[in-house]
Amino acid sequence: MTSAQALRDIRGYAAAGRVRFSQHAYHRMDERGATEQDVIKALANATHCVGASDGRWKATGPDLDGDALTA
Repeated sequence: MTSAQALRDIRGYAAAGRVRFSQHAYHRMDERGATEQDVIKALANATHCVGASDGRWKATGPDLDGDALTA
């Protein structure tokens, strides 16, 4: 999968409300003062996506305040 394909899929899943949050995600959100809505908006409007060697992807987009958020 290319980063463009992953970005398309991530945006689509987020726009459809198909996002699940792990306990780790809630912990990181709490540390950063982010909400579920911030993360969903960032993923649905992500502009950049990079893959990791473990098969996971990190997408960056604007949160509700317009600040860059990476998930």
